[in-house]
Amino acid sequence: MKNSLCNLLILLMGIPMVSCVQEDKKTSTVQDFAFTENNWDIENTEGSTDTIKIMEHQGRQALLLEPNQKAYLKGHTFRNFQLEFHCNGQVPGLGFRIQDKKNYEYLYLRMMMSGKKDALQYIPIYNGSLPWQLYNYPKYEGNAVFPRKEVATLPLSMEEELIQGKAGKTLLKALEEKGILFSEESFIDLPNETMSYIYDPQRNEALLFEKRKDAIAFLDIRTWIRTKIVVIEDKMSVYVGDMDTPTFVVASLKRDSKEGGISLFSTFGQVYFSDVSIREIEASDVSRQQHTEKGIPSNYLTKWQMSEMFVKDTLNVMAQVDSLLKSGDSFKTVKADTDGLLNISRFYDDMDKTVMLRCTLLSDSDQEVALNFDYADHLVIVLNSKVLFDAGMNFRPPPEKGTEGRVFVDDEQTVLNLRKGPNELTFVLSGDNRQKYNWGCIAKLAHLDGISLE
Repeated sequence: MKNSLCNLLILLMGIPMVSCVQEDKKTSTVQDFAFTENNWDIENTEGSTDTIKIMEHQGRQALLLEPNQKAYLKGHTFRNFQLEFHCNGQVPGLGFRIQDKKNYEYLYLRMMMSGKKDALQYIPIYNGSLPWQLYNYPKYEGNAVFPRKEVATLPLSMEEELIQGKAGKTLLKALEEKGILFSEESFIDLPNETMSYIYDPQRNEALLFEKRKDAIAFLDIRTWIRTKIVVIEDKMSVYVGDMDTPTFVVASLKRDSKEGGISLFSTFGQVYFSDVSIREIEASDVSRQQHTEKGIPSNYLTKWQMSEMFVKDTLNVMAQVDSLLKSGDSFKTVKADTDGLLNISRFYDDMDKTVMLRCTLLSDSDQEVALNFDYADHLVIVLNSKVLFDAGMNFRPPPEKGTEGRVFVDDEQTVLNLRKGPNELTFVLSGDNRQKYNWGCIAKLAHLDGISLE
């Protein structure tokens, strides 16, 4: 049950130039892509192919994708485009500008998070990782309101059954009498004041519930939702329900704006898709206006020397650090992105491994300076051969750590006791070897008074 809960929560949870584009051009032809074997390939989690499943679902002819299946559009690639579809399920997703099956841009909808700032999630996928902890609001997650379907009501007297933990037999029987079947493995989760749900790990099904004036209503998130995505150059606009006003805009997509493929995803639970259409936006339809957006301050640590991957010896980390520092030829220069985030998955693909990052701080005197930072998944910080920090990411951290283990630069802090002259700052950063998703860090100094960065 613990693993199922973690999986559910995972999914429920300065830029120098931006292209401003005209998104209402209608000069290109809209193409409808029916769900046939000529148009789509279905792929299972392990990479095997599957047959296309078409059925009537809540009034629409739809493609059914089982959990973790993908549907790849055949024979078509796009760089700038407008794509529309209807979707119905827990976590529908869209892959675009696909270079290969491990490198693409990704957008998914968290239907459980309607009305919240992280209802929509954008992630650049490098080497197959899904670093949802690294790419956060407000730039990479956005709000959206999704419809709910009321499927049952229970009397207020049932409120005492709706407590955190395993669902009781009284509750399960009451729901069964309403025609709703949940197994005995089902449990109640109350992750925050605005969300309450019952989840059945055996059936991969969940219902939200909310207390009303005269009853407790149970709500199904699996209803049809119309979605439109407009991608032009490095900008993505997402429309949900309202096709005139975007609910979420990503001003700077992180991967290169190369032409690539399109795919539909079922990230968690079954998902249905209907009425997929794509209009390619030609280069002549794109108008650019350049303006400068404020970049990150110079006190962010954005340039590092990074080692090759290695297997960390937890009991002898310092010996490994010393050995790597002596073999300086094994390091290469890497730079964080425009937000200061260093996503190791851009460079390496083995989440079971560790890398060492180092930089030199030149101080004009002996002084103390605070280092703010955050990371995924395990980090050891060393300054001049002294270990200052050694901890791993906690999925449900204490309140002062931030939200659900997400990476924000102000979540952690340590003090650097700098000596006059050069100071060697080292991060020993290990990947997420449990979920195989997150591997990265972000860091900044409180100030640069009397300090320069090599």
